[in-house]
Amino acid sequence: MDKFVSTVENHEIPLHPLDTQAAFLNVPYHFFYPNTNQSDDFMPNDVLRDSFYRALERFPILAGYLRSEGTGKTTVVVDRNDLNMPEYLESTSDVLFSELQDAKFHHSSWPNGLSTTGPITVASANGRIKLMNVHVVRLRDNTGVVIFVSMPHYVVDGTGFFSFVELWGKLCTVERTLDNVLMQQTDELEFVFDRDLISRSLPTERKPLGTETVNVYTGFSPLAEWLAWLSPNTRGNVLSKAKFSSNVVSHTFRVPQQSLESLRKKVCVHVDDLELNVDATHVLAALISKMVAQAHKKCEQNDQSAGMISTLVGWVSRAVFGAETSQSLNLLADVRHGLNIADQGYMGNGLIPHNTQCSLSVLETPTDAETLAAATCIVSKIYSNADGPLVASFIDMLLARPSCFTRPMVYLARHPKSLVITNETGFKLYKADFGDGLPEWVCTIPSFVANFIGFLPSPPNSSDIVVNITLKEPVMKHIVSNEFWRDLATIVY
Repeated sequence: MDKFVSTVENHEIPLHPLDTQAAFLNVPYHFFYPNTNQSDDFMPNDVLRDSFYRALERFPILAGYLRSEGTGKTTVVVDRNDLNMPEYLESTSDVLFSELQDAKFHHSSWPNGLSTTGPITVASANGRIKLMNVHVVRLRDNTGVVIFVSMPHYVVDGTGFFSFVELWGKLCTVERTLDNVLMQQTDELEFVFDRDLISRSLPTERKPLGTETVNVYTGFSPLAEWLAWLSPNTRGNVLSKAKFSSNVVSHTFRVPQQSLESLRKKVCVHVDDLELNVDATHVLAALISKMVAQAHKKCEQNDQSAGMISTLVGWVSRAVFGAETSQSLNLLADVRHGLNIADQGYMGNGLIPHNTQCSLSVLETPTDAETLAAATCIVSKIYSNADGPLVASFIDMLLARPSCFTRPMVYLARHPKSLVITNETGFKLYKADFGDGLPEWVCTIPSFVANFIGFLPSPPNSSDIVVNITLKEPVMKHIVSNEFWRDLATIVY
């Protein structure tokens, strides 16, 4: 660690409005490594620790602290004399790696205290928000190692997160093997933290934003304004008590690529726009959107049959907030592609949500290839529209209203049928090799926030898509029993 401190140069990084879009959330993942060869020198702690600080030299932002100027403007300060060092913990467990395998890595089999953060970004014991938390757990009889890593969305998205973990693995391998070729390759990697890269890459053209997106970000909300005015510490404390994860259930499913591609072809038969690019993940997003809408409808029908009190509560809710006739679908897209900077090593947040309102009359219809095509077209059109001019218009809107970053969160909380879907199949979940092979399983924390759907890649040697779904428990019950979904996907846990 002392060597790392000696390399630090004082600097400040004003965060971009894109960094605030999910700033209240962490990016937390677990990496499960088996000691396949039963090696005594398996992922040694001292080398893991030393290479971690060497990787940190390339990511000094993760040792900075947040300085808030209120209403959405935040700066990361890296001060050599006042570093906010990442939390790095090491422990041992009585759990065998084989026990994790037998449980298909279900969280009930995990070592106690493995996850050291939750979904919401909150201050640590010293009163500061840590910009990285790490927990290295060595399993019983050295049968494996589990590494938990968490970073707040203030400073990275999935691209920056997995780039750091992969770099850490490369540097650990170099230290253990003295591989000069790998060392040179690592030295040539470029990591850009300057948020001005986004501004410099914006095109001159602009494209009108969708009405739904504009309404979400410009609609006045006293609660949203108050949350934006709070400091990151106070806002995290408030949100952590809001119980976003209360009464929620997460399930992980595996969707065979071959089955999904077969479904995509059936759906495309009913797509009239022949120029529309319909990806398999678009079909998957549309299917989940339909399933969730159908599940909510069944929950409402169950509530109505439950008795007079439940019916009265539902009536009052509709009278106050209005009956929902659509589902707010938020699809996260990476601006790096729209701005043509995917190859420039940008490590800041590059995700923007594209919001659209999907009519419940479309989503609630029984699922077949034809009705699924109607929902898929909505998804595909959103992604096909996410080009540079649209990104530029979105950023213009954020710059004009720095405090608007809390409005989507409040909007989603008031509309329980809303969904947020992120496609992480292109992220480097299974690229971090510390010298003894790739992880056998990578996953996030057991319960994230409600109505959040993540598409993840499968472990190596498989092209299947892993789908993590987090919903309120009554809604999830109908997802698990959905016949169309059960024919397509298998539950992992």
